[in-house]
Amino acid sequence: MVAQLCSKGFLQQCYIVTLSYRYRLVVEPSELTEVNMRTWVNSGNPTRLTRRSFLKRSGIGVAGLMLAACAPGQAPAAATQQSAQPASEEAAIRLSAWGDVQDADVYDAMTKKFAETNSSIKVTVEQYPGGYYEKVQANFAAGTSADVLYYQGWIWQAYAENKVLAPLNEYISRDGLTDKFPATENYANSTQWHGDTYMTPSDVGSLVIYYNKDIFDQQGVEYPTKGWTWDQFKEIIQRLSFEEGDTRFYGWAQAGGWSGAYARCVSFMRRNGHLEWDSVVEPKKALWDHEDIISALQFIIYDAIENNWSPGPEVITGGGVGVDTGRVAMVMEGPWYLPRLWGSLATMQPGINFDVVEPPVGDDGKNYNFSHVHGHTISTQSKTPDASWELIKFILSDDGQKIIADGGRMCGTPDNIDQIWGKVASEAYNFTNVEAFSNGMREGATPLIQGEGSPMNAYGGGPITNLWDTLLGLQKPAAEAVPEANAEIQRLLDEYWQARA
Repeated sequence: MVAQLCSKGFLQQCYIVTLSYRYRLVVEPSELTEVNMRTWVNSGNPTRLTRRSFLKRSGIGVAGLMLAACAPGQAPAAATQQSAQPASEEAAIRLSAWGDVQDADVYDAMTKKFAETNSSIKVTVEQYPGGYYEKVQANFAAGTSADVLYYQGWIWQAYAENKVLAPLNEYISRDGLTDKFPATENYANSTQWHGDTYMTPSDVGSLVIYYNKDIFDQQGVEYPTKGWTWDQFKEIIQRLSFEEGDTRFYGWAQAGGWSGAYARCVSFMRRNGHLEWDSVVEPKKALWDHEDIISALQFIIYDAIENNWSPGPEVITGGGVGVDTGRVAMVMEGPWYLPRLWGSLATMQPGINFDVVEPPVGDDGKNYNFSHVHGHTISTQSKTPDASWELIKFILSDDGQKIIADGGRMCGTPDNIDQIWGKVASEAYNFTNVEAFSNGMREGATPLIQGEGSPMNAYGGGPITNLWDTLLGLQKPAAEAVPEANAEIQRLLDEYWQARA
């Protein structure tokens, strides 16, 4: 009976991603976010719960789960007809939000402003600290999902497959909001699944190169500019790695205080146009065993650590090594790194004399930075989908995006980054090149998008994480480690497609 009522994908294993990873401009020294993410990724085997084991842990019966989480997705019009509350009556909406204090402030301001022109819609913000996606999954299983849910752009696809998220196509078309969804491959990859749009671009975060201007000045090296090359990047890293007395300075760091991951190397791996997959979305072939990928990872990880051009994991563990501490010249990070460099939360007061620039380019001259997209979806369990859409539409409006920017997060489109977020952020954090962030969203890329059943994702997992650990630990050079990883990655892709046949 279950097989008749639910999709085959729903009967397969569910991978609950417990990333406490948030993209914002405030509060976040490293212990909060990437450490938790790396703990999950480094396991090489993300928590796998079958539907049955999930039910046992949550105390929910199979019949209850079928009704709660296996309800078919509905188009907006159909959902409206089934709404328990006519449009003329007050609608109650629950909005999920990340568990950080800043998110509470942002969405408190958002709901108050929304209420000024939508008095018939009452919005309650629910924060899920700790295992955000675990709570989302548990709520779906119990039939108590929030109406509007926040997701990262590479996480929500499995939920859409299980038909617990509603397509937004009709709403977007009806209200003429296609301009809120930039027409780039990356935005499409992050907001669409199998032809339907499920998630909005509420806020984003592009990876850029942060550089310490004082170290460049001290060593007489010119600041990088848009269009600088891979070869120039490699040369600068080596020139800016030196010792001064008992202090070692590094030209490069894998990430802002922790070991880097797959997502932070995409722009280097793809610099000449070679893609490590036959398709970013649900690939069938692993194409990692290529000179561009091997040479990029060999230099940026293995050689950099071996030659003290970059602090290795054992150095970072001791703390006090990063662009934010004045000992690293360059790092690739997103907007969430800004508070560590300037202002009241800066690691060194009053802060670092820094700016940002787009990543270096290879032969084809393209910027392949990972440009994160995050946004909102509507649960198919919602009894007020029309009212839920009104809230989402407000978040996408200029007023809503101004609240996003004032709250410390990057607006959802490149134009709003330039026009709204840029002034707020550049003044707060004392940098000038806002266009590096907005161009990152215009030009950037997606590492990987998978549906349900894959342990690999945009930040690693499985053999990808094992590859990074091998290189970070200088266990094998890339020429040996990458082909071995490619074979394992291919095996998992084959298993993914076999399970979906």
